[in-house]
Amino acid sequence: MINQTDFTSLTLDLQDIFNEVASAKVGENVGFQVFKVMDTNRRSFIHQLLHGVSGIKRVTPGQDLPRVNTEQGDQITWTQEYFGAIVAVTKEMRKFDLFDEIEGLARSIVEDSFDKVDQSFADVLSSGGATSYQDVYGDSVSAVGPDGLALFSASHSNPLSSATYSNIITDGTTTNPALSRVAIVNWRAVGKKHSDPNGLLRPIDYDTLIVGPDNEDLAQRIVESDQLSGVGNNDINPLKGKIKHVIVWPRLATASDGTDTSAFWYLADMKKVKETLQAKFAERPSLDAPEQAYANKNWDYSIDYFYTVGRGYAPYIARSDATLS
Repeated sequence: MINQTDFTSLTLDLQDIFNEVASAKVGENVGFQVFKVMDTNRRSFIHQLLHGVSGIKRVTPGQDLPRVNTEQGDQITWTQEYFGAIVAVTKEMRKFDLFDEIEGLARSIVEDSFDKVDQSFADVLSSGGATSYQDVYGDSVSAVGPDGLALFSASHSNPLSSATYSNIITDGTTTNPALSRVAIVNWRAVGKKHSDPNGLLRPIDYDTLIVGPDNEDLAQRIVESDQLSGVGNNDINPLKGKIKHVIVWPRLATASDGTDTSAFWYLADMKKVKETLQAKFAERPSLDAPEQAYANKNWDYSIDYFYTVGRGYAPYIARSDATLS
């Protein structure tokens, strides 16, 4: 029987399980690669967009250098949310030395916490065409960016003028096309011609293709083949080396509300995308022992965490809301 004198050793065992599972999950969860993940002590985090700097001018010898003009755009506030659960080690588990059940329960709840975090990251993309959606925790959440629009919109506002821009992929003729080489080539060209709110050319290098598992094979054939895939000639494939990463994110196949998003695909500038996608943790998932252990009652271990996801300046990631053929 697991009695009160075993409480400390059981707690250490469960902590070892937590550390093992957490380490594995952080390594495999794609959201931690795509999002800018940071720790913060703030409950609310204010993100101020900085839309470029201008002011370089020709200077006459002896003249004072001109001061830089900094253009600030919209700001958005992200507020921490609290998540958690109780892992109960019951009297029955202790009475009959059900170590496997106790450890299995702990392992499962730790996996659940990190899986839900990763799914919440994926939902930012797969549900990014809406201004609100049902998240993995079952709640309706607001999903607007700093300009008050959905992450993926054809009319993102420019805070300094009436101009707008889109981060919905086209292939030159069709909006939201299926994954294809033509669509990637076209949207990379669109990115190279992107101008900031000051009207200055600020090229976006869409060097990363992000897909769900249903598009994995096609994505790799399109961008990793030495020659053009699916054509009857031996021409070189210019995309090879320009798309530096193909990221396959299993959680992009289905949104938390059950929507089939398996055909959606994304292009990102990995040097800048973390300006668009951010996550702030006031407390990362942790497994904590109960303050007291009672020999004939549940030992209630808790797992909990605080975090929030945010959407910043949108053009550094683009999406095609495609359908599988």
